Amino acid sequence: MKQPWIISCLIISSLISTLFAQEADEWIALPDMPEGKWEPGVINLDNKLFLFGGYKSGVISSKRSDVFDPTSGSWTSIQELPSAITHMNMVLDGRTVWFAGGFKDGYPGHAIAEVWNYDVDLDRYTAAPLLPEPRAGGGLAIVDRELHYFGGLISDRDTDSPDHWVLNLEDLANGNGGWQATTPMPTPRNQFSTVTFQGKIYAIGGQFNHDSQQLDQARVDIFDPETNSWSNGPPLPKGHSHAEGATFVHDNKIWMIGGHTTPMGGSKAQDPDILTLAPGSQWQKVGELPNPLSSPAAGIIDGIMYIGGGAYQGSTVQSKMWMAPVP
Repeated sequence: MKQPWIISCLIISSLISTLFAQEADEWIALPDMPEGKWEPGVINLDNKLFLFGGYKSGVISSKRSDVFDPTSGSWTSIQELPSAITHMNMVLDGRTVWFAGGFKDGYPGHAIAEVWNYDVDLDRYTAAPLLPEPRAGGGLAIVDRELHYFGGLISDRDTDSPDHWVLNLEDLANGNGGWQATTPMPTPRNQFSTVTFQGKIYAIGGQFNHDSQQLDQARVDIFDPETNSWSNGPPLPKGHSHAEGATFVHDNKIWMIGGHTTPMGGSKAQDPDILTLAPGSQWQKVGELPNPLSSPAAGIIDGIMYIGGGAYQGSTVQSKMWMAPVP
């Protein structure tokens, strides 16, 4: 049963949504997060949002991990990450969370080859076979119990890699698993969003380079595991990156919320837009955040969108959180 505080918020949200399209003034502020996070790993499970690592205030890498329960509006700390890691994606295999690579130990940090899984029920991390080489800011996806890691930055923190590796989790469970090379990413880049959608892996946007320059891209690439081939997907309406923890699949659409954007002829800045992609369609703008945000955490639970953390005005990490009806 929902708590009175959230019932009141939902009633207000419903009234507002009948009068206006989703805009900044429709969002309802929730209590602040226990620790502001920028670029955290995010998982939506059991109608709760799990946030792992990322940058805290001062752009300092954090080991802290927490769970947000929208029913009670409460946060619960879970086991910390094995080390302070950023620039990694999270994927869910049943009730096990997987993550690979990333930048470790503070800012700017160094790329790692570490691979871990987190057992939600045991609240425990377990090491898995290392990536063949250190990577950060690449894509991680799962299809039919196969993990795919591709793209991202090599150890110099600036060169984009085309490498694409696969780890068969069934083989791993039988004691003979290891990462295997497969079809390289056609246009290497980093800090793109990654989802598995209708059995295929989407690499959405991203940027070229990291420390020397950050050139946002509108490109979308789709990998088909059945044919081991890449194809072009519907391009974004603008260059875009830094929305890894705010890109997910809901109601047979891909959702991408906030991030960094470089509009045609413009300069790189935080993005306020909420975009969706339906099968066989083009990207659509369906709403805006209360503030432009880079790399927030986001998810949809019981018809309500929750947004937390992220950075504004460059790399200023914030701890605010909001909710609004799904547009």
